[in-house]
Formats: sequence, C-alpha cells, structure tokens
Amino acid sequence: MNSISFLILSIAFSSGVAITMKVANARQLNIGQFLAVNYLVCSAGLLSWGAWRTIGMNSIFIWSLGIFVGIMYVLCLWLFNRAIEAGGLALSTTLMRLSAALPTLGSLLLFAEQATPFQILGIVLAFVCLPLASKEPLSLGHAWRGMIWGLLLFAAYGLTDFAFKVQAELEPAADPDAFIATIFGTALVLTLPQFFKSSPPTRQCLLWGFVLGIANVLATYFWIRALAQIPGSVAFPTLGLGVIVVTTVASLVIWKERLRPVNWAFLGLACAAVLLINLG
Repeated sequence: MNSISFLILSIAFSSGVAITMKVANARQLNIGQFLAVNYLVCSAGLLSWGAWRTIGMNSIFIWSLGIFVGIMYVLCLWLFNRAIEAGGLALSTTLMRLSAALPTLGSLLLFAEQATPFQILGIVLAFVCLPLASKEPLSLGHAWRGMIWGLLLFAAYGLTDFAFKVQAELEPAADPDAFIATIFGTALVLTLPQFFKSSPPTRQCLLWGFVLGIANVLATYFWIRALAQIPGSVAFPTLGLGVIVVTTVASLVIWKERLRPVNWAFLGLACAAVLLINLG
C-alpha cells in the first residue's frame, strides 16, 4: 500500500469518527456508555499491536501527560457531542480542525519557534472567522449559548493537540506506543464506570460504540503510516481539509443540515486558515 492510500484511508476513518458521533447524537445514545465501548475497543486494538508492552517504561512526566491527554480525549468527544447538537456536524468538525491554530500559536509563544508570514496569517484568520460559525445570527441570547459549545471544543481540541507538541519538545525519546496506551487507558478508566451507573447499554449503543472504536483505531493506524512517508506540511493540511469536505458533504446529504451564507464563508475561511497554518 502506498503513501497516498494511507492518507486517503486516514481521511476516511477520521471522517468516520465524526460521522459516527453524529449518528450517536441523532439516535440520542447514552454518551457515557457509548464512549466507554469506544475506548474499550481502542484499548483492545492497542493491546493487539503490543502498545502496552512498554507502558511501564514511561517516565513520570509521560505518565502525567498521558493521563492529562486521556482526560482531554474524553472531554473533547463530550464537547463534540454537545457542539453537534447545537451547531450540526459540518460546523463542529470544522471548528475541531481549525483548532490547529492553537498548538501552532503555543509553539511560537512557548518554544520560540519562528513563524512564517503564512502561519501568522492563518492564525489570525482562524480567530477572525470564529464568529461566522454560529448556526444563528449572533446576539446576547440563544445564539451565543449554542455557539459556546463550539468555542469550548475549539479550545479543548487545540489544547489536546498542543500536549503532543509538549511531549515532542520535552521528552522526544518517549515511546509513542506507550504514550498512546496511557492516553487510551486513562480514557477507558474514566468512561467504563458509566456501564454501572444506569441501565445496561442498548444494542445500538454497543454497535455504534464499537464502530467508533474501530474508526478511531484505524484512523490512528493509517495516520501514523501516512506521516512516516509524507511530509507533515503536506499530510496535515490534506487531512484537515479532507475531513472538513467529507463531513460537510455527509451533513448536507444525509442529515440535510442547512448552513447560512456566513457559515459557508466560515467553512471557506477555515479551510484557508488550515492550509496557511501548515505552510511552515
């Protein structure tokens, strides 16, 4: 399988994660149980390729960072669910991908990296276009209350991505498989108790949780393989733009979501921002 195939499959399964979240939201599945099944499948997948074998070799720093990211993984998916409910799939997914502006900005401020003019323009554009992501005209009332979930998702997802930058800068020799195992293990510990706090999970919850877990594992697998063969400056914007396009088409065709003219402007500006941010 060549590098282009890996990248296409990464886009497909990453989009599958977002689409499965929309399905769960539309079917009003128990989000705690749904995520628990997902992380159980993810942990089993990591176990199958041996990611847990070196987990004991993690430093205290990597353990702490992995636990933090695991907590943020759960929070991000919970916020994604709320954002989908408030603003729909297309806008919520785009806000997630647009959050690439935050780790880039963090790298410039905290690690003194040099920014290109394109990156600075992309970061500015990312923040400028945020108000256009509102499903309703902005006011002091309902529209802002709905928009807040998307903004929180933008912030949480960006912070989570920045944690990987922190790991790469402060402890680059850490075993990535063990780090990921710590992340998903933490997420599983957080969500698994949901099985015992209410009625047993429904068949639909088990089915779609399993689908989400498989999509998560395969998206990660193919993304790692794509990055090993394709420069990040090409892979990152291609993944971001690809997921935005696929999920937008799915939201319009399958769920008949309606976007205002300013929402279309947001999608266009967000795509431009994602592209510029990765032109480092």
